[in-house]
Amino acid sequence: MVLENHGRVIDYDRIPMDDPVVFAMISEGRTEAVFQLESPGMTSFMKELRPESLEDIIAGLSLYRPGPMEQSPRYVAAKHDPAKIRYDHPMLEPILNATYGCLVYQEQVMQVVRDLAGFSMGQSDNVRRAMSKKKPAEMAKYKNLFIHGGVDEKNNPVDGAMARGVSLQVAEKIFEEVMAFAGYAFPKGHAAAYAVVAYQTAWLKIHYPVEFMAAMLNSYLGSLSQAAS
Repeated sequence: MVLENHGRVIDYDRIPMDDPVVFAMISEGRTEAVFQLESPGMTSFMKELRPESLEDIIAGLSLYRPGPMEQSPRYVAAKHDPAKIRYDHPMLEPILNATYGCLVYQEQVMQVVRDLAGFSMGQSDNVRRAMSKKKPAEMAKYKNLFIHGGVDEKNNPVDGAMARGVSLQVAEKIFEEVMAFAGYAFPKGHAAAYAVVAYQTAWLKIHYPVEFMAAMLNSYLGSLSQAAS
């Protein structure tokens, strides 16, 4: 329809991903028919969040779920007021700066145990899995490794956070926070793919509203109740 009406072939790999008009529309809650952002709850959250980048949409999609929603108020507050961003240790800043000091993604969980305690890539994935399945015996073992170091189940050495300059109290606090959240953490790669489609549909809606809504209504042919909603 865009080709017929405007003579333009849309190349989705080349549309600008930083269009302020698109983010303004989402921030104002005009997200009807926008992929992943159209539910009343998500629309309300986007109005609070006021996304200004694709990174914000990725985080928003990850946070608006039962477990991570506890982080949502902190994320929104820190986004709008940088003075509220806090890190329990300076080594957390490069890991959490893109999410305003909040733990949002599985990848961040894995990077925390790697950077602060010296776990390998494979070891960090084992920790993520154990946290997700909430296995107490495994978690106690990994907590000791994270804080004090030692060797893992394959006899590979782990420095431990204290050996890397993190105090016992801070190391315990970080591990407990990571453990409490890890079972709910979302893979960023998954959320990013959803966010790209959400942005693309929002871009179409704002720049080609007639064609977009016509296509949306056509997709509901035979289901008038869905079309009406």
